[in-house]
Amino acid sequence: MTSADAKAATRASHDYIDHTSEVTIRMWAATYEDLFAETARAFTGLVPVHLRGEPSDEWKTIVVRAPDRAGALVDFVNELVYLAEVDSWVPEEVRVRCAHDLSQDADIVAVSVQSRGRTLCAPFVLVKAATLHGAAVHDEPDGCRGEVTLDI
Repeated sequence: MTSADAKAATRASHDYIDHTSEVTIRMWAATYEDLFAETARAFTGLVPVHLRGEPSDEWKTIVVRAPDRAGALVDFVNELVYLAEVDSWVPEEVRVRCAHDLSQDADIVAVSVQSRGRTLCAPFVLVKAATLHGAAVHDEPDGCRGEVTLDI
């Protein structure tokens, strides 16, 4: 099996690691771009099902820029926190585009995510913010692994 075959066979997934005032989400996917879609699913998974309202046909665009891939993932989660609190909205379907820009000082990771989702039936504020503490993205032979810790 080639490396490309192994990545294609990788099934996206995630799990949660609870701590006293935080929860860490670990995600696995075939590619870095797919990791964002899995992160969105993991975030929405924190919201109780009974609070998820009707699906919306409206697509939202989320763009993040960070100095590295882990920072872009953290910034993406923080955008999801904002949308859940302010717009009472969580993602359900995600399309990801990723690009790397070169600034004068360092590589900048820019990620554009298009998503449609569900409006929440009631306010839901569990996550205060995603933190850079322990944030990581690792390429592995069979795909990509990410980890983000949420302050709750």
